[in-house]
Amino acid sequence: MNIKKGDTVLIITGKDRGKQGTVSRAMP
Repeated sequence: MNIKKGDTVLIITGKDRGKQGTVSRAMP
């Protein structure tokens, strides 16, 4: 699965899990 800038993602780990966000920067 590739994530690119502008994709909408659901956060599944960390303190923000359950939130949805838009990718502003993709890590390689």
